[in-house]
Amino acid sequence: MNRQMEAVRNLWQRRSVKIGTGIVIALLVVLVFVPGKDADRIDPDNAHFCHVQRGDLVVSILQTGELKAKSSRDILNEAYRDAKIVDIVEDGAVVTNGQLLVELESSQLLEKYLNQKSDVANAEADLLHAQEALEIAKLKNATDLESAALAVDLAKLDLKKYTEAEYPQMVLKAESGIKLAQQELKKARSELEGTQELYEKGFSNRQELESDQLNVDRKDIEVKNKTKDLEILQNYTCVKSLKELKNKVATTEAALERLRKTIASDTLGKKASIESKKTRLEIERNQLDTREEQLKNTKVYADFDGQVFYPNNRRGPKIEKGANVNFRQKILSFPDLTAWDIKVAIPEAMIDKVKLGQEVVASLDAVPGLLLHGRVEKISAVPDSQNWFNSGVKTYTIMVDVSERPEVPLKPGMSATVEIVTDRLHDVLYVPIQSVVSEKEKHYVYVAKHGRKVLRPVQIGKYNTRSIEIVQGLEEGDKLLLYAEVELESSTRFKRSPLAAEAGKKKQGNQ
Repeated sequence: MNRQMEAVRNLWQRRSVKIGTGIVIALLVVLVFVPGKDADRIDPDNAHFCHVQRGDLVVSILQTGELKAKSSRDILNEAYRDAKIVDIVEDGAVVTNGQLLVELESSQLLEKYLNQKSDVANAEADLLHAQEALEIAKLKNATDLESAALAVDLAKLDLKKYTEAEYPQMVLKAESGIKLAQQELKKARSELEGTQELYEKGFSNRQELESDQLNVDRKDIEVKNKTKDLEILQNYTCVKSLKELKNKVATTEAALERLRKTIASDTLGKKASIESKKTRLEIERNQLDTREEQLKNTKVYADFDGQVFYPNNRRGPKIEKGANVNFRQKILSFPDLTAWDIKVAIPEAMIDKVKLGQEVVASLDAVPGLLLHGRVEKISAVPDSQNWFNSGVKTYTIMVDVSERPEVPLKPGMSATVEIVTDRLHDVLYVPIQSVVSEKEKHYVYVAKHGRKVLRPVQIGKYNTRSIEIVQGLEEGDKLLLYAEVELESSTRFKRSPLAAEAGKKKQGNQ
């Protein structure tokens, strides 16, 4: 019996070993031939995580721009052709109001004397024009006199209408209003007496009695007001209106007389002008007074504080002392450094998000730590053809009005990183933008759960360069895997967001 039990026990042990071995082999097969399980595992030493947050999200566009003076004066050669530069300020010099900017050689203007013959022809034309102007003035003066005389007649008619019709009608209307108000007062008092009797007999309450008393008081005030209105009409309004109408009559009569004298004086002036132009025709042949403006233009002075720059013109003559410049050629740029704009090129795909008045924050590459605030002031209606043909990407130029004047000196042409705030979302779910992956216009995130990553579809909303709104698919606090880490700033050549820099400054200030 013992041997049989021992044999059964040994048989069961051998079968148990085989069963255990089979289970182990099955587990190994599952682990080897089901790779998806291990592929979903997260390496805690190399993985990066983030969480779904709820709060406010600033939606913005980040682009590069160029600083420009809001207003700039171009100094041109307004004197004559091939003018020689005698003196000029240095390129980039800071100048003050009234300072000499450029002086041109003026001796060549004396050689323009022969051109004075054309001025003689102009003087002859001026004489003919003056003679025609006198004839035109005679016709116009006749019409003006008729209009002035008509104004006098109408003013007298207005005075007569008021004294004979309008004022008596207003008095009659006011007196009728007083009589009607007195009758209503009488009626109200009668009703009050009736109510008083009913109240004393207990058939009416005190509220009705007080209401009738209030009605009597109201009617009594109305009678007094209408009586006072009649007094005002008779003693003040009528007096004022009569004075105004009489003054209008006197004014129009004076205007008519003044016009007559003006016409006489103007006629004498035009006749004197004709004689003057006859004399000028003779004098013009020996004078060079018309060259005064040209001589004035040989010296140009600053009319505000600013900074001057030489033009970057490769085709034209070089701007320097002793050089010759053509007529109307640009010699200097003179920007006003007290007010600034930022010129920004916006890609076609983003231009519909930019609106006038949107908030803008910008930083300058040359002035670290400085933040400029402004608003979108202008949006071009057509794309910039130069950028379009060079890069194949259509861009639209916008101008940003910088609201403040920085204390540090700025120069036109400085490069800027510009962030345009297109929207401000409140109380939304958002995640870092690199945690969202996309495929065929569908969007997914990897949710980190129990040491594994789970691909989950999500519906996204608006976004900026750092965060993206999650409309559907996640809850606040969900742990995500930063699976699609992308260096956006390096790929788009953008620097740190000005808004992020401003937020950092505010945070340090609060601490």
